[in-house]
Amino acid sequence: MVRTYPGTVYLNNLIPGERLGPHEHIGLLVELYEASQVYNTHGPRVMPDQMTFVQPNGSTSWPYEPKGGLPPIVAWSKSDDNGVLLVPYSGAFRCASDSFDVLETHLKHLHSIPWSDRKEVAFGRWNGFCTYYYGTGLVRSADGKAVPCPRMYLNDVSKARPDMLDAYDLSLAKHVPLAHQNAYKYIVSTDGWSISSKFDKYLLLGSLVLKAASIRTGFYYDALEPYVHYVPYMERHKDDIVETIQWARDHDQEAHNIARRGVAFARAHLSRPARLCYLFRLLTELAKQYRYPVSCRRRNLCVPLVEELKFYSKYSQTERTCDYRELLDRYGESDPSAAPGSTRFDELYGMHHDPLHWPRDDLHVGQLQR
Repeated sequence: MVRTYPGTVYLNNLIPGERLGPHEHIGLLVELYEASQVYNTHGPRVMPDQMTFVQPNGSTSWPYEPKGGLPPIVAWSKSDDNGVLLVPYSGAFRCASDSFDVLETHLKHLHSIPWSDRKEVAFGRWNGFCTYYYGTGLVRSADGKAVPCPRMYLNDVSKARPDMLDAYDLSLAKHVPLAHQNAYKYIVSTDGWSISSKFDKYLLLGSLVLKAASIRTGFYYDALEPYVHYVPYMERHKDDIVETIQWARDHDQEAHNIARRGVAFARAHLSRPARLCYLFRLLTELAKQYRYPVSCRRRNLCVPLVEELKFYSKYSQTERTCDYRELLDRYGESDPSAAPGSTRFDELYGMHHDPLHWPRDDLHVGQLQR
């Protein structure tokens, strides 16, 4: 029997060791652990097997009530017809070298260039690829036409109007670090494979953010307002970014006010404390919906999240993915679910390389259905 502690997060499935490394999955677990420690809730436990990602084979079997239904699924973005629960793209917020949290500590530098000294040109840099919903008619402008892929189409607009736009994919122009893009009054944002992992960072720069039309939303998008926190483009027609930049030039003070409100929004709603609060509230409300007791007693696999993070901090493919020590030094020693030192490393290494532990520990499903 595994002893469980109130307020502790447990993992009931593990990603194979060879797939570990990228910060998308790890960043969420890092923030989930910090939220559990900051709030240390003693209410109903929620375990990550109740926030399961869709499995690669498309399987949707679920042994708990309601029979035949899906467990809650989490994602960093969705369209309006999608029922997933939105969570922060935590890896980009805190694990990347140019993360939101890193940029937030350099606001004095980011805002050191006065608005009046910034170039009146819209700037953008990105990898040259296009997600599926552009050019297919899923995103349409007010004139009824399909919106083309901004990352590719803006290359041509930039060539035609270099006086207004310097927005290119990296095959045509050199990379410019985010912390240097504050030299421009206007920053161009586009979706990548889904929502931009840089849009929230752009809001910190003190420049006016121009956001491409999209059918995807992130966890905080409902609170954003066009012409209050950012200015949209490709909404009237595919070339309206030129008109948008001209509007910003003609309404300089209003553009500056929108930029400042964007910064204020990001600092108030996207900072680490705000993200942890969001996760806590999400899981607290989610826990109220469960009709079965959350327990490790009938699970063959039930790993305290603190042990998983300790494993990541030592495992060669994950040790540099995020700053684990920041959390482990603060909470790891006093966490009652933590084992001494790295005594469980070999055990977890074996679990991550055991195919029975992914996509799900099914050894006890039959027992759970009885």
